[in-house]
Amino acid sequence: MTAPSYPLALPNTPGFVQSRFALQRAVAVASSPFTGQSQSYEHPMALWTAQLQLPPMKRATAAAWQALLLKLHGRRGTFLLGDPDAKVPRGAISLSATPTLNAAANAGDYQMQIAGVGTSIVAFRAGDYIQLGASSTARLYMIVDDATSNGSGVVTVNIEPSIRVTVASGSAVVYQSAKTVFRLDANDIGWDADQVSRFGISFSCTEAI
Repeated sequence: MTAPSYPLALPNTPGFVQSRFALQRAVAVASSPFTGQSQSYEHPMALWTAQLQLPPMKRATAAAWQALLLKLHGRRGTFLLGDPDAKVPRGAISLSATPTLNAAANAGDYQMQIAGVGTSIVAFRAGDYIQLGASSTARLYMIVDDATSNGSGVVTVNIEPSIRVTVASGSAVVYQSAKTVFRLDANDIGWDADQVSRFGISFSCTEAI
């Protein structure tokens, strides 16, 4: 038998009952002990992190999650995950749209142009997520300002964090259930069970780039 192929897909059910989704940065700050003035330096690192808790489950439901955790081989394997409470955009883009990059999205940029979102609408709202790439190259970005499309159906969006790697013009833009690649924060992970065989599972993870 061969080793699992990563990244894995999480089971569809049940949904998480509690989650904490965050962006971790590395910013150094030095303050003068004499004047109080400070200087900051932002390092390139910006990683999504998550802490997730599943509801109490009977064994029939918990088994899929147990199997997934074992197939990850601790911190070796990866899986796809997005913010569980923001799967659908708040903007007016149609859920049947097929948006693509109108121009190349260049590494280090905080902005991208997306075509095919509908004409003259607030296609995305601040807080909506988009994904570039797929499977092991999937990368997650949050739109940080409301974005209105022009008469040609093209919208310019401001995003965080900056674009990880350059993506070619015409590439697909995922805007529903957007995800990135995550890795567990610990090698040892398991589950709890009570006297009536209700299982409890929770874990934390960090984006793997």
